[in-house]
Formats: sequence, C-alpha cells, structure tokens
Amino acid sequence: MRFQIVIAARTRGNMSLESCTGTITVNIQNVNDEIPVFAYLPDAPIHIYENLPLGRELIKLTATDRDIGDSVHYEFVGTFKGFSINDDSGVITISQPLDYEDPVIPHSWILKIRAYDNDRVHSTTGTVTVILQDVNDNLPQCTQNLYVIEFPENIPIETHLVSLICTDQDGTDPNNNITYHLIMDKFSNETFSLINNEIKIGPNQLNYDDFVFAGMQFKYTLFVRVSDGGNPKLSTIITIILRVIRINELNPIGNMPAFTFSVPENSAMDTLIGRVVFTDADWPFNNIKYTIDGGNLGTHSKFYIEPNTGMIKLLDSLDREVQAQYKLTVRVTDINNDIEPDPLRQRSSAVLVTINVLNINDEPPICNPPHLEKIIYAPAKIPFLQLNCSDKDSSHKALSYSIIRGNTNNWFTLERPGVDPPSLATTKNFQHDVFRGIQEPTTFQLLIEITDELGGNKASQLSTTTTVIIHMLPWTTPQPTTATKTTIATTMTTSILMRISYYWSPDNWISSVITITSVLFLMCVYAVAWCLFKDAPGCSRFFPNCHQHQMNQPSITTKEIIEIPRNIDSLNCQQKSNAKPILLPGNENVATIYDGRAIDPVTGKQYLFNSQTGEVMMLN
Repeated sequence: MRFQIVIAARTRGNMSLESCTGTITVNIQNVNDEIPVFAYLPDAPIHIYENLPLGRELIKLTATDRDIGDSVHYEFVGTFKGFSINDDSGVITISQPLDYEDPVIPHSWILKIRAYDNDRVHSTTGTVTVILQDVNDNLPQCTQNLYVIEFPENIPIETHLVSLICTDQDGTDPNNNITYHLIMDKFSNETFSLINNEIKIGPNQLNYDDFVFAGMQFKYTLFVRVSDGGNPKLSTIITIILRVIRINELNPIGNMPAFTFSVPENSAMDTLIGRVVFTDADWPFNNIKYTIDGGNLGTHSKFYIEPNTGMIKLLDSLDREVQAQYKLTVRVTDINNDIEPDPLRQRSSAVLVTINVLNINDEPPICNPPHLEKIIYAPAKIPFLQLNCSDKDSSHKALSYSIIRGNTNNWFTLERPGVDPPSLATTKNFQHDVFRGIQEPTTFQLLIEITDELGGNKASQLSTTTTVIIHMLPWTTPQPTTATKTTIATTMTTSILMRISYYWSPDNWISSVITITSVLFLMCVYAVAWCLFKDAPGCSRFFPNCHQHQMNQPSITTKEIIEIPRNIDSLNCQQKSNAKPILLPGNENVATIYDGRAIDPVTGKQYLFNSQTGEVMMLN
C-alpha cells in the first residue's frame, strides 16, 4: 500500500511572495499477522446413513484470512477412516463404504479440522460431529431356505412339520425385528397352520385321494415370508415341499370327460395334435400309460400317442375333403402303483378323443366345363350364360368372379343376385352402341377369373380362369316383296336363341406331332409296297426308280450271249449305282440294267445282262 503527502512552505510576512512545495511517498509493507477464521462451523451433529456412495459430499467448510494475498488451506487433525477433506476447497467427502453392522467402523465421529495460511504461520481449528445411522439393508437370513419332507397321508393332526430359525443382521430395532407369514394356495388353506416360527398339520387332515391334489402331483408347496420391520421391509421366502405317500385304490381320472382337438389338413407328419391329460389319485402321479384302444381305422394309422406323455401326433397325411373327423378311443392304465407291483390290480380308464380336420385352402376353384362357347343374337338384354364353378374347400358364396381380359369398353358384366355362380350379360352401352345395326357376326373372347376365400387373406387365396367365347349374330330382317300390291301386316316376334358349344382346344404341339406321325406312316406304307411289288410289270408306273429308259445304245441279239450268271435270284434293282442303259433285242425300247437284270418297259419281259461282255439273254 502506498501513500503520498504534498508539503508547501513560504516566508512569514504579509508582503513576502517566496514559497515552495514538496512530496513525501510512504510505502506500507504487508506482514502475515492475521489468523484464519472459520466463517461457519455447524453446532449440531451431521447425521448420515450407512452405505453412502463414495465421493458423497457431507459439508463444505469456509475460512478467511485478512492478510492480503494469503490463501487458506484445510486438513484433518488426526486420522479419520472413511472421510477425506479437500486441501483447497474444504469439502469433506466419503472416502470408503460405511457399514453400520461392521464392528470395525464406529457409529459416530468428531472430526477436527485445521485451517492454515500459506506458510503455516497462523492456523485455527474447529470440530464437526458426524453420526452414522442404521439403514435396513440386510435381508433376514434363515438356516435353511428349502425343506423337502415326506409324510403318509394318514399322519395325525397337530403333527409338527418344521421349525424355522431366522435372524436379521441389521443393528437396530425395528430393522432386525423378524415376523413370519405363511403363504398357501386355496387347496392348502385349511391343512396347515403357523404359530410363531413352527408349522403344524391341521386343522384338516392330509387328503391324498383328491383330484385337485392329483393336479398338484400329490405334493404341497408352502411358502413362508420372513420379513423385518424396517422401512421399506425386506423379506426372505422359505419354500417347504411336502410329499404324501399313497396306495393304489383309484382309477386314473381325466381332466375332462372327452377330448376334442383340431388339426389343419396340411400338417406335416409328427405334428402335435393335442395332449390327453389324465391324473391318477394313487401315487405316483405320472406313472400311467396311454394307448389307442380303438377308432384308428384304415390300413395305415393316421395317429399315434406317446405312451408316457399322452401327446397325440400325426402319423400320416390328412385330407379334409376325404374325411373331416376322426374318433379315437384312448385307454389310460396305471403301472406299478402298489407298494408291491401287482398287474392284476392295475386300474384303467377309457376316453373318447375327437379330432377335427380343419380346412386349408389348398384346392383352387374348378369350372365345369373349363371353356364355354355361346351363340346369341344381338342385342341380348338379359343374362345369357351362367357359369358353373365350385371349390372343394369353399362355399359358393366365398367365390368371387371378375372379367380380367377381353371386356373391351366394359361391354359385358357379371350379374350375381344371390350366392349362386353369376351369369354373363351385356351392359347398356353394349346394347345401345355396339350392336346398333349390326350386319356381320362378331366373336368375343372373355377371360374370367374365379378366386376363392372372398374377403379372406389374399396370401392364401387361390384362383383359376375360364374362357368364354361369345358369337354375336345379327337379327335377320325380312325384305318387303314387290310381286303384289297387297299390303300384309307383318308381326315380328323377338326371341333369343342360345346354344352352348363345347369343344376341345389342344395345344399347338399336338397338331405338329400328329402331322409328322402321319407323314412317317405313309412313307413306311410306301416302302413296304415298293419292296413287295417292285418286280410286278403292272406296278412299274408306281415305282419309276426301278425302270429308267436307256438312250442311244446299239441293238444286241440273243445270239451274242456267251455267259449267263448262275445266281439269278441274287440280282435285284436295289443298287442304283450299278445301273446301265441298254437296247433290248427286237425293238428300240430302252431298258435299265441293275446288276445283270433288265425289264422291258413295254412288254414286261426280263433279260439277263453280262456286264463284262455286254451279252444279253431273255429269261421269259
């Protein structure tokens, strides 16, 4: 800190004008002479709960030091396990878990804090009291959480079942105050009682031969909730299972008098159809066997049943359109339910099982016939053709019809007043515009789509199409005659003639196959005829390849023959490569030689020809 003092001096006297001024500067240096002072220390103890998270802030202490430029720091005077203080900010936080039930950790602390300046020349101390409070953080603990006990069904009332021993480690009341509560189902409500920590049988006696008890597998399951008095309460559940010993005295009993199951017709083999559930009031509950005793008709069984579980499964494919329902008789027999096995004392029951086969949309609609042809006279003002379509797994009302092709300008429509298949009719536009003054027959080809499952799932819908060919003929109007002057009143009656023609429309490839087959057949017939009649003189005009004319060859007489082939029968006219044209003796006719044989095309006579010498000999 700096101070400046200005001093002025002048000569005494009224008339003197002499004076002067001067400045004095004083610098004050800081000395660390102030003690830090706590601005706030709580007088009341600070209460904290156990198990606070690490780093949780308890309190922030603030101290001041009047020395200029001097800062205050904080520290504990001593060691306090579980707490830490920030050297600069004075914030006290939790440094390790504090468990009220841990005997090593105290339940209260008096924290002594020192505040000091930079050079630790001056300091001051203060105290903060911290009290640890108990939290209900421990569940009641019991010596055993599960009890499994077996008693015969004739055990006396007031028999001691079990005694529970439980404790709570919380350090204060009511956190360690334990209470017991018995939880039972409706069937066990009057069979057991709880007094303090002991469970006894009563007021009712154990009843083994009970259908509800058979559904519970002949065992009681009790729950005891052990709770403390903290807020919120903490509880532990103890489970007690009591198994009852029995004798074989009752028949197996089903949970219903008859069983009805449903299965889709497209189910795969080994599909689970349903389960026949029987209980035997004679222990053990599951010691029964299931068999199909009757009703599984057919050379191949459609169903089988698992002997141990009673599950009925599919063994063969189903078709609802063939059979929609099956009835089976299932017999349930207990096995070795006596203390000593005795087959003669086995007990059994029978039950009727009905299996309904559910319809699956696996059959598309069918139209009979698949194609229709109709001849009508224009204009047709009433429905002229009714479709005949059906579906094996859908009713008539579940079929929808629509014209998908050939309906130019919507000239035709389908009229369906009820659930029966619709009828084909012309629209008003068709009647008034298309056939006004029609002169030539006109043919229309409509493609109609029929879809099942009307209003159902589109993904499962099936459809088919039918073709309708309509031949529309014009009316014939009589022309007036001029042969007589007599005027005759002509009355015209309008009538509609309808005829349905059914035809077979094969594929294009069938016509090609028939044509090729016919050509091959005719060629085979011709080849056979050629082989049989090639040597006949009268058939020469049908086989021109065997009789060719010879041209410009000299005449040869029979006298010039010097050699005749011995194997005359071996000569034939099938090898055309050896043919030679010659002139036959006595005429100018040309014959063709095939390996030594020639035929006169005019007379039909046959000759032998030696190809080496050129000699000819007449055979007939």
